[in-house]
Amino acid sequence: MFVSNLMLPKEKLTTVTPKITIGEALDIMEKNNFLSIPVADGNKFYGAISKEKIYTYYYEKCIERQCLLSDFLVENVMRTDVPTINPLEQMEEAAHFLETKSVSFIAVVDNNGEFKGIITHHAIFHQFTELFGLNKGKRLAVIAYDIPGQLSKLSKIITENKGDIISFVVVDPKSVTDVKEIVVRLKTDNYDDILAKVKNAGFKVQ
Repeated sequence: MFVSNLMLPKEKLTTVTPKITIGEALDIMEKNNFLSIPVADGNKFYGAISKEKIYTYYYEKCIERQCLLSDFLVENVMRTDVPTINPLEQMEEAAHFLETKSVSFIAVVDNNGEFKGIITHHAIFHQFTELFGLNKGKRLAVIAYDIPGQLSKLSKIITENKGDIISFVVVDPKSVTDVKEIVVRLKTDNYDDILAKVKNAGFKVQ
C-alpha cells in the first residue's frame, strides 16, 4: 500500500512555523494535547517540535524559563532530522523508519519538495491490524516446514472445506530456520473439520 493512502494530509494537521516563539508552540501543544507537532510553513517542511525537546533544551542550556518561552523561536529548538518519505513509497518503508529512527511521525514530501502530510505509528499499526484481520473470523495458526508448496497446500484444504480466507500472513519465528508460522483468518461454519484436516495433512497447529 502506498504511503499516500495512509498519511494524515497537511490540511488536517496542526502545525507551527519556525518563526513563532517556544511559548506559542507549547501553548498550541497543550491546548491540543499533543506531545509533538510538525514545523512547516506553506508547502515547506522544516522538522518537528516536541515538549520533550523543549524541556531538554531548557535544562541543558540553563535558560530562565520566561526568557526561553518568549525570546527563543521554534527554529532554535526544533528537531531537523525527521525522516521524509515520498507519497508513492510503500507502507513497509514507512514502518521501517518509525521502528529505527525514534520519531513520532514521518513527513511525507513529494518529488518537488512539497510537504504533503505525515505518517504516524497509529496509522501503521492500524493498517497491520487490518492486514492480520484481527477481530474478524476465526484464527488458525500452523507451523510448517519452509519448503515450496506449503501455502498452496494449506489454502487448498481451507477452501475445499468451505472456508473463506480473510487474511494470510507468514511469520518467521527467528528461533528456528527451517519452519514458518502461518497465521490465517477465515470465515467458516466448518472450523472443526478444517482444523482436523489441516492436522491430518501434517501441519502442526498452534
